Amino acid sequence: MTEVYVFIDDWYKAEIAPQREREPEQQLSESEVLTLSVLGQWRVGVPWRSERGLVRYVQSHLRGLFPHMLGRSRFNERARRLYGVMVQLQEHLVALGTTATAVFERVDCVPVPAYSNGQALREKAHWLTTATRGKGGYGWFHGYHLLASVSQDGLITGWLLGAAHINDRWLLEAFLSARRGRPQLVGPAITPGCGSVATPPVAHIGPWEAVGPAREWPFLADKGFNGRRWQWHWWDSYLAWVITVPPQRAQDQPAWSRAEKKWLASKRQGVETAFATLQRVFGLADHLAHSMFGLYARLAAKVVAYNFAILLNRRLGRPQGSIETLIA
Repeated sequence: MTEVYVFIDDWYKAEIAPQREREPEQQLSESEVLTLSVLGQWRVGVPWRSERGLVRYVQSHLRGLFPHMLGRSRFNERARRLYGVMVQLQEHLVALGTTATAVFERVDCVPVPAYSNGQALREKAHWLTTATRGKGGYGWFHGYHLLASVSQDGLITGWLLGAAHINDRWLLEAFLSARRGRPQLVGPAITPGCGSVATPPVAHIGPWEAVGPAREWPFLADKGFNGRRWQWHWWDSYLAWVITVPPQRAQDQPAWSRAEKKWLASKRQGVETAFATLQRVFGLADHLAHSMFGLYARLAAKVVAYNFAILLNRRLGRPQGSIETLIA
């Protein structure tokens, strides 16, 4: 816990504080809020199981470290205000942890439920009004899909959220265009014999600022992103090379061999591992957000917690994926 605070405080004082207007001194410093926001994402190996539990634990057992700990509502308000800073911390950790041997990224989507199917049947309204019904993971759910890119080093380099019913290709279109500094939803051009015009979705997609900077790396993806027209479009528009198994019986692409499919699956394993960790260790499905901005802030904190754990394990000589017991 101390190491996390020292790292964040040093970074904040060097990179963020000089850019911000001088504000009245707060009871809890910005660095302390960021630190507790990150630590509060752990759900295993710690004596709390929620952000509310973290606040109570700090108030009861860590007064010596955080003598001016805030109440839950005030703490969450401060954490939401620091969402943009959390995204900058995300990018700093990625830059710090990227090695010279990294040459590709893995991209995929994972469900982020807003509420249960039972709640959807019982209640006419919910806090997250932009949530929709979609399919993913183990079946139907109400909420959003999180599209994230994971580098060869195992770091989450950027992410984007979209309503659950939106096709994965449109989320990647939003992600790639935002990385190039011009977020948009433009489908591939129609060509003779290649289907109809792709119609952009009218639903929630965001936040644009969390996608991370553009890199000249190819993206390894699953079948949800395939299609030659889309691949040509992404390359022509954003210089993004998306590698995926072609559709069955595709007329314009040769079928892949079993060995080629096995190679792609093995290289893509990193994104599935990252999603499993976000769900198991950081409670991705149990965010308890009551607004989109609150959901953005929590997702940014979870990504930072994940990336920080990867880097800290490296420094300590531990297996990179040993995250559950890192701060036990």
